[in-house]
Amino acid sequence: MKWHPILKGLLYAFIIAVVIRVFVIDAFSVSGDSMSPTINDKEYVIISRVAYLFKQPERGDIIVTQPRDSYKKIIKRIAGIPGDRLEIFGTNVVIKKDRDDVGKIVESIDFSEMNSYMKQNGGQEDVKVFTVDPYEYFVLGDNRAVSIDSRRLGSTDAWGIKGKVIAKFTYKPFKYINL
Repeated sequence: MKWHPILKGLLYAFIIAVVIRVFVIDAFSVSGDSMSPTINDKEYVIISRVAYLFKQPERGDIIVTQPRDSYKKIIKRIAGIPGDRLEIFGTNVVIKKDRDDVGKIVESIDFSEMNSYMKQNGGQEDVKVFTVDPYEYFVLGDNRAVSIDSRRLGSTDAWGIKGKVIAKFTYKPFKYINL
């Protein structure tokens, strides 16, 4: 049996896997409860690096982003898109169309899972207003009581978005072994 065709096939498979990993999808482990109960601590997510190649990120998308002046990547939900004016009070996020819209509420996001969690664990009641600049996105953790997000870090720019979360999973190789 000749080893040359087998090695050649393995080399091609390796090259294809590297290209997919670098340019198409990636996996990240979650550390912390800022996206709980949607994504929990020690879970893994798979992101699509090409999800925003031909379309803009949308409100409600869960993304992996790298805030300005930080080496750490974070997983958050897009709450505000360019031009939005957000008013955050308690567990409510009210989104208005633009800076000049003072009375008409365009959309109110229902973070129902997050709201029930916030009611159980307490939340801030003061009103904060944020305006999202062009090419920027306002991101929030679903568990706002513990999340460090755009309220503290500022909006994330479009170039900081690493990809859209397309799947989540839990990996426990030693699930049945007591250590």
